[in-house]
Amino acid sequence: MNGRVLRTELRRSTALTAGALVATAGTAGLYVLALSDQTGLWAPQWTMLAGFQRIMLIVLWPLALGAGAWQARRDRRSRMEELLTTTPRPIRSRVLPPALAMGLCLGLGYLLILVAGALGVSTPYRHLGWVPIAVTGALSLVAAGWLGLGIGRLLPSQYTPPVLAVAGFLLLVVPVELAKTGSANEVVLLTPNLTSPLDEVTTVTTPVSLGQSAWFAALALSGLVLLAATRRRTAALAIVPAVLGLGIALPVLTAAPASGLATDPAATAEVCTTDGGPAVCVLKVHENDLAALVGPARTALTLLAKLPNAPTSVREVPADRPGPQPATEVWFDIENHLPGGSWLGTGDELVMRVLAGGGTRPCSEQVGQGRALATAWLLDRFPLPGTTPPTTAREAEWYAMRQAEWDDLRALPRDEQVRRVAAIRTTGLQCVRGVER
Repeated sequence: MNGRVLRTELRRSTALTAGALVATAGTAGLYVLALSDQTGLWAPQWTMLAGFQRIMLIVLWPLALGAGAWQARRDRRSRMEELLTTTPRPIRSRVLPPALAMGLCLGLGYLLILVAGALGVSTPYRHLGWVPIAVTGALSLVAAGWLGLGIGRLLPSQYTPPVLAVAGFLLLVVPVELAKTGSANEVVLLTPNLTSPLDEVTTVTTPVSLGQSAWFAALALSGLVLLAATRRRTAALAIVPAVLGLGIALPVLTAAPASGLATDPAATAEVCTTDGGPAVCVLKVHENDLAALVGPARTALTLLAKLPNAPTSVREVPADRPGPQPATEVWFDIENHLPGGSWLGTGDELVMRVLAGGGTRPCSEQVGQGRALATAWLLDRFPLPGTTPPTTAREAEWYAMRQAEWDDLRALPRDEQVRRVAAIRTTGLQCVRGVER
């Protein structure tokens, strides 16, 4: 097929309209969040943007499916169906022009969403880990368009496009609900849309992207077989590519994590100071904010030197870093950083965050209110920086309890104070925390 045929197909088909609808709907989804100040779902990281595009496929995929079916009715709408079916034509001249036009426009529409979102991405962290996530999403959209073309040609009713669009939407909603219950994981991973947003250090695993790509490529091939079928009897052959694709994808997806997600090792690689002072390390995604943490972190290490077996380094860690925490390190939780922004607090407030719990991460109720007490003792300051005066009876009661704990601790002999604060840190060090994705 030459370029002239493709250009003619683009002018006369609804492929351009389908691509424009995909691009418009997807971009609108991004910027509705922007207007509602919720860009944190996609702007902080390229992987988050690619992942949010995949979430939007719950709408875009059925749209592409219905658009393909609508395009397949072109011959019937123009009352040329009988003429064209009785005219001998090679299969490729009948199948390739509409398929390539539809696939090209849907893929470009998906790319335009990515370009629109890229204008708002705020991270200086550059990488290519998001590319497989985006490519898999684009492939799934092409598969939807080609599947719609094949089904629309097989069932050229005016009701086929809207019924297919609604059925496609319901087909994607059911796995989302199943994901909430933790069941049918492989079924969930066979769908093009992600069921939850990604964060700065989470990605779709490579095996999942490969397995999904094989499945969507098989669905696309099934659509082409349907489109090329001259009789309904031969249309049954379209199930063969889908079954083969399923046979390739399922073993890969079954071996993947239940959610299909994992911590991105490139994003969580450590970047540390090299000036000869106490080591302060941050995750690669926050490399540009290392300098802002060094001063407060080293101040915190100086204050922690009051305790026995004091730590000598500060390391930012992701939420799923399993414990226990080494006694020589302060683990600074990633939640102390605004996604795509900077550290929460500056100066004394940032020092306080490093010191929290004697330099340990929050760990459910295992440390409890002792975390704040240890921080106050190390800073020799109560209330803590950033604390606002109580405005309700409940807040006043809480403040009074913390004040009493502080007074009781300060009334003890110095050695006993050190022992109790060290015990709070020891409890935090023993916390075994880690999120199984």
